[in-house]
Amino acid sequence: MGTGGQVREVIGAFNRGDVDGFLARIHPDFEWKALAASPLAGTYRGREEVRKYVEEWLDTFDDVRLLIERLVELEDQVLVVVRGSGRGKASGVEVRNHFCQLWTISEGVPARMHEYATSEEAFAATSRR
Repeated sequence: MGTGGQVREVIGAFNRGDVDGFLARIHPDFEWKALAASPLAGTYRGREEVRKYVEEWLDTFDDVRLLIERLVELEDQVLVVVRGSGRGKASGVEVRNHFCQLWTISEGVPARMHEYATSEEAFAATSRR
């Protein structure tokens, strides 16, 4: 399976609310740098921190989904343009967001994922490694 397929599987597990399946598909030292505009902005390292972050989203929102609009494989990185959506459990308000994820594959599995507001920012980050 190619790097794009690996990322699709991880996002698929997230969309199903399968936290264990999500964690099983990532590196044990996975790093997730959340979108700066996110209410939970920050960097989460390791499976336990990532678990808490994902569960926080799933506890706050119903129907959390990441729709892949575009996926570009770049050697050991994968750039994904996503449209996120969910419905607040307390408010019932639907929330939508459009952003990019830049995934890095290491040792054959996703090891890092940084989120960016635009594809231009994400593409620029590919040249800074």
